[in-house]
Amino acid sequence: MTLYVDEEPVAHAPFRTQTGRYILCGEGLCVGYDGGDAVSSEYKPQFPFANGRVVKVVFDVADDVYLDLERKFAAAMARD
Repeated sequence: MTLYVDEEPVAHAPFRTQTGRYILCGEGLCVGYDGGDAVSSEYKPQFPFANGRVVKVVFDVADDVYLDLERKFAAAMARD
Protein backbone atom coordinates (compact mmCIF):
# COMPACT_ATOMS: atom_id res chain seq x y z
CA MET A 1 0.00 0.00 0.00
CA THR A 2 1.19 3.51 -0.69
CA LEU A 3 -0.20 6.54 1.14
CA TYR A 4 -0.21 9.73 -0.92
CA VAL A 5 -0.60 13.25 0.44
CA ASP A 6 -0.95 15.99 -2.18
CA GLU A 7 0.21 13.61 -4.92
CA GLU A 8 3.42 12.75 -3.04
CA PRO A 9 3.98 9.25 -1.64
CA VAL A 10 4.60 9.62 2.11
CA ALA A 11 4.48 6.00 3.28
CA HIS A 12 4.68 2.54 1.77
CA ALA A 13 4.11 -0.83 3.44
CA PRO A 14 2.78 -4.31 2.70
CA PHE A 15 -0.95 -4.60 3.24
CA ARG A 16 -3.19 -7.64 3.60
CA THR A 17 -6.90 -7.52 3.02
CA GLN A 18 -9.61 -9.67 4.48
CA THR A 19 -12.58 -10.49 2.31
CA GLY A 20 -16.11 -10.06 3.53
CA ARG A 21 -17.30 -8.40 6.69
CA TYR A 22 -15.01 -9.25 9.54
CA ILE A 23 -16.48 -7.16 12.35
CA LEU A 24 -19.91 -7.25 13.92
CA CYS A 25 -20.92 -3.67 13.20
CA GLY A 26 -19.93 -3.79 9.50
CA GLU A 27 -17.61 -0.80 9.67
CA GLY A 28 -16.50 0.38 6.26
CA LEU A 29 -13.98 3.02 5.28
CA CYS A 30 -14.03 5.93 7.72
CA VAL A 31 -12.51 9.30 6.86
CA GLY A 32 -11.91 11.85 9.58
CA TYR A 33 -12.71 9.54 12.47
CA ASP A 34 -12.31 5.96 13.65
CA GLY A 35 -15.73 4.33 13.52
CA GLY A 36 -14.80 1.12 15.31
CA ASP A 37 -13.32 0.07 18.60
CA ALA A 38 -10.03 1.58 19.68
CA VAL A 39 -7.08 -0.60 18.76
CA SER A 40 -4.95 1.06 21.42
CA SER A 41 -5.50 2.49 24.88
CA GLU A 42 -3.60 5.57 23.65
CA TYR A 43 -6.79 7.15 22.32
CA LYS A 44 -10.54 7.03 22.87
CA PRO A 45 -12.84 5.64 20.17
CA GLN A 46 -13.96 7.95 17.37
CA PHE A 47 -10.61 9.82 17.53
CA PRO A 48 -11.91 12.65 15.30
CA PHE A 49 -9.56 14.36 12.89
CA ALA A 50 -9.05 17.97 13.98
CA ASN A 51 -7.06 21.06 13.03
CA GLY A 52 -7.11 20.36 9.32
CA ARG A 53 -9.32 19.73 6.32
CA VAL A 54 -9.78 16.55 4.32
CA VAL A 55 -10.33 17.72 0.75
CA LYS A 56 -10.48 14.43 -1.12
CA VAL A 57 -9.94 10.75 -0.40
CA VAL A 58 -9.31 8.16 -3.08
CA PHE A 59 -9.53 4.53 -1.98
CA ASP A 60 -8.19 2.35 -4.78
CA VAL A 61 -7.46 -1.36 -4.45
CA ALA A 62 -6.19 -1.82 -8.00
CA ASP A 63 -2.71 -3.08 -8.82
CA ASP A 64 -1.81 -0.01 -10.86
CA VAL A 65 0.02 3.07 -9.62
CA TYR A 66 -1.51 6.37 -8.56
CA LEU A 67 -2.99 8.32 -11.46
CA ASP A 68 -4.13 11.90 -11.14
CA LEU A 69 -7.28 11.48 -13.20
CA GLU A 70 -8.37 15.07 -12.74
CA ARG A 71 -5.08 16.31 -14.20
CA LYS A 72 -5.34 13.84 -17.12
CA PHE A 73 -8.91 14.99 -17.80
CA ALA A 74 -7.89 18.67 -17.67
CA ALA A 75 -5.09 17.96 -20.15
CA ALA A 76 -7.46 16.13 -22.49
CA MET A 77 -9.95 19.00 -22.33
CA ALA A 78 -7.16 21.51 -23.05
CA ARG A 79 -6.28 19.61 -26.24
CA ASP A 80 -9.90 19.64 -27.45
